[in-house]
Amino acid sequence: MVAANPQRGQMGVEVGGRTLTFAFSTNALCAIEDEFDLDDITGLEKVLNDSPSLRTIRKLFRIGLTDLHPDMTDVEAGQIMDAVGGLEPSLELIMRAVEQAFPEAAAKGTADPRQRTVKPVRGTGRRSTPAGAKPGAAPNNTGA
Repeated sequence: MVAANPQRGQMGVEVGGRTLTFAFSTNALCAIEDEFDLDDITGLEKVLNDSPSLRTIRKLFRIGLTDLHPDMTDVEAGQIMDAVGGLEPSLELIMRAVEQAFPEAAAKGTADPRQRTVKPVRGTGRRSTPAGAKPGAAPNNTGA
């Protein structure tokens, strides 16, 4: 795989000398909701966990490509799946793209993007924990 723009959740796939970009952007996620008649995107977890058919995987693969390749068809997506190594590598690419679309959920092991864990960030104010402090250490109140 070739990197496209990982900060935007994009991954490059090289097939026959042609680089294609694969990602689950907002528009692609909306297309998944439409295609699979989901109430919301959290239903994608059920789609992926219920032994998806080959047609389902091919459809997800096509949707992942259509954002930057809008003329992509199911037939062409199937040919690209074959070119990248078949079902397993294609499904792995889909799963990686889903993880990149929901980085908070991937860290927690859930596909629900609404379940967030706010991680404390070391600040720079006078009550901030000094760099190198051990967890549970008292805040830096020296006023420096």
